[in-house]
Amino acid sequence: MQQLPFGLKAMSSMQKENPQKDTLTNAMCMFIIINTASIQLIPTTVIAIRTSLGSNNPTQIILPVWIATICAAIAGITCAKILVRRKT
Repeated sequence: MQQLPFGLKAMSSMQKENPQKDTLTNAMCMFIIINTASIQLIPTTVIAIRTSLGSNNPTQIILPVWIATICAAIAGITCAKILVRRKT
């Protein structure tokens, strides 16, 4: 049996509890938003690329990445909350 990534497992378990199978629930939308914002604790790929290209300080990217991903998550969550209130 093929193992699904944790995000797909979580989404399929939320879909089982969804009464309207053709419509996302608010929780499912919020999960997608947070998953898409992909908050990076340590951006290892970018650090590795910067190291391979000879950067003097490859870890200097950490703080801007944190700020950008947190801003993306906050903006997505805020928009979702506004749209949920508008819908009801």
